[in-house]
Order: sequence, then C-alpha cells, then structure tokens
Amino acid sequence: MRNHDRFIDQLSDSARPVKRLCPTGWRVAAWIALALPCGMVSSWALHSRFTDWSRPDALPALPALLSLLLSFILGSGAMAGAFTLSLAGRPPVRLKWLGLLALIWLALNLGNMTATLPPGGRQFGEGVHCYLFMLSASLPMMVIAVAALHRSRSLYPGKSLALAGGGIAFMSSMLLSLCHQTHLHMLDFIMHLAAGITIIAVTVLAGRRWIRLD
Repeated sequence: MRNHDRFIDQLSDSARPVKRLCPTGWRVAAWIALALPCGMVSSWALHSRFTDWSRPDALPALPALLSLLLSFILGSGAMAGAFTLSLAGRPPVRLKWLGLLALIWLALNLGNMTATLPPGGRQFGEGVHCYLFMLSASLPMMVIAVAALHRSRSLYPGKSLALAGGGIAFMSSMLLSLCHQTHLHMLDFIMHLAAGITIIAVTVLAGRRWIRLD
C-alpha cells in the first residue's frame, strides 16, 4: 500500500462510536433481574410444590437453606467472572474462592443425603423431573447471558461461556431448591449434577459463535 494516510482516513470515516459497557457488578445485577424471572416462568410447567421451610424439624432444613444461598452466590460470582473475562486488558479471573465455595456447596449437599425414598419410591423419576426442571429453567438464562456477552465478545469464548454456564447451572439449582424436598437422595443429586454439566456444555456449544472475535 502506497498511501497509508488515505487508508487511515477511510477507517476513520467508517468508525462508529463505541458504547461503554456498564461496570461488571451492574451487568451481573441486570442479568439476575432478567434471568431469574424468565427461568421461573419457563420451568413453571415442571413446578409441583414449594419447599416447606416451616416444618417442625427446621434444623435439618438448614443445609438446604445454606446450599440455596451458596448457589446464588456461586451463580453470581461465575457470571461476574464471565463478564470480566470478556473484557480485553482486564487481569485474569481468579477462581480460587469460587472453587472453595463450590466445595462447601458439594459437602453440604452430600451431608444432606437421606436414605428414605420419596413417596411411592420413585427415586429415579424424581431425579429425571429435577433434570428437566433445571434444563427448562436454564434455557432463557442462556439466551440472556449470550446476548450480554455478545456486546463485548471475548478473547476466550470457551472459558467465558463455561463460567456463564456454571453460573446458570447454580442459578437453576437455586430455583429448584425453592420447590424441592429439604433432603436429597443420591440418585436425585446425581441428576442435579448431570443437569449442571449439560447446561455448561450446551452454553459453550451454542454460544461460541456469537461471542468469539472473528
């Protein structure tokens, strides 16, 4: 190219103003405000009951309450990590504290296991119901998350989407806790984990083309 100035002028004329993104905290808050109601509506067909937190044996419900709170914290933290990672020039996302909270969440759920089968003994059926509930709740959350990440794109689309998928999985688990028994069964919890893995995989596969830099 002999005339670099002309090329620079052409680029300058075709450039458009770039809208500044909101701070990560506000983006996470906006995502939660949109995603949770949509997740509740999309999973309403699979909703069968509300969790009874006022049972006489309230103390055994404490692990379930703590697990619900940790699911919300982990979901918010993972989404914050996804939004931060999508911004060029930001320091690498540190996930040590999220990993520690995830281990505490896992320990709480494992400690909240019971050998008593649900009414009718339909343990596998309950697990499949929970699996479908989490997938149904996660679908609109995925769309909203990918749309939010599409604004900034990402140098690391796989990692950003994996974090977003993890956040969606924990938020879906939190919604499930609002209409689930306070105790867990092993097969039931395995289906919860399977749903979380499925949500992460679908988020990464479906959203990659929309947030990668071409």
